[in-house]
Amino acid sequence: MNNIKKPIICTSPYLRTTSFSKGVARDLFATLDRLGIQHMELSNTMDIWCRDYMPVPLFDDGYYATYQYQPDYLWDKKCNHKYITNQIDACKDLNIKIPLRMGFIFDGGNYVRLNGNRNSTVFMTDKILMENSYWPLHELIQRLHLSLAADIVLLPWDMDEPYGHTDGMVAPLPDGRLLINNYCQVAKGKKKDYYKRLLKMIDGHFPFVELSYDCKLEEDSWCYLNFLKVPGAVLLPCLAKDAKCDNDQAAIDKFTELFPDDEIIPIYAKPLIKRGGGLHCVTWEYFPYNNRCMP
Repeated sequence: MNNIKKPIICTSPYLRTTSFSKGVARDLFATLDRLGIQHMELSNTMDIWCRDYMPVPLFDDGYYATYQYQPDYLWDKKCNHKYITNQIDACKDLNIKIPLRMGFIFDGGNYVRLNGNRNSTVFMTDKILMENSYWPLHELIQRLHLSLAADIVLLPWDMDEPYGHTDGMVAPLPDGRLLINNYCQVAKGKKKDYYKRLLKMIDGHFPFVELSYDCKLEEDSWCYLNFLKVPGAVLLPCLAKDAKCDNDQAAIDKFTELFPDDEIIPIYAKPLIKRGGGLHCVTWEYFPYNNRCMP
C-alpha cells in the first residue's frame, strides 16, 4: 500500500468480549498501542471476522467499495443468519467515500490487492463465479474491474477450504512481489495438482516468492500468511504462547527476511487459527475520507 495516511485498525467488539478471542484482542491492542497505531471498534457487527463483511479499500484515501455480504458458509444454514453483518449498518458512523456499490455477492476475505494504488491488481478465488452464477461471466469480470479500479485475477479455489478466501493464499510484499503460502511444502496427493494450477496462474505474470520453513510443519502452518501489516511492523499470528515452538520461530525468521524494514511481532492467535482465521481476518483498515484526495 501507498501510505497516504496511517490506517486506523478496526475490530469488532466481539473480538474483545468473546471468551475464546479476548486474549488475542488484549495482546493485539497492547501491541498497536506500543506502536502508536490507532485502533477502534466498529458498530453493529455480528461476529469477530470483520475482514469478511466490511467494504474493500480501493485506495488509501478513504475510497471503498461495498457489496452484498451473503456468504454461503453462513447463508446456507438459517441458524447462521444471525452472524451476517449488515454492511451498511456497520459503516454508517464511518467517514468513507463509496463511489459505487457493487451489486453482487462478495466477501472481503476473498480480496487481496497487489499495490494499493490505481491500475493495480486484485486477486480473488474463482468461487466468486459460483456465488454470482446469475451474472454472465464477461459482465461480472468487467463490473469487478470497473468497480475495483483494478485488473482482476481469479485464482483456483481450493475446495478443501470452505471459505474460498484469497487472504489465506497470497499477500502483497513491500517490494511489489506476491507472497504465496507454503503450498510448496504441504501439497501432497491431489493437492499437488491444485498447487500446479495455482502456480500456472501466477508464474510469468507476477514476481512472487513462496513461503517455506526449515522445520517439520504442523497442520496449521498456513496461519502465518494471515498476518497484519501496519506501518513499521508485521503482526504475525503464532501457534504457541510466546512463540515457543519450532514453526513459530521458523516463521519469524522467514518474515524477518521478507520484511527487512519492519519489526516482526508474534501474537499468540491459536484460538483464532483453530477456527480457520488469523489476525488479518479479524481486522480491517480504516482510512478516513479526505476530500482533497480525488481520484
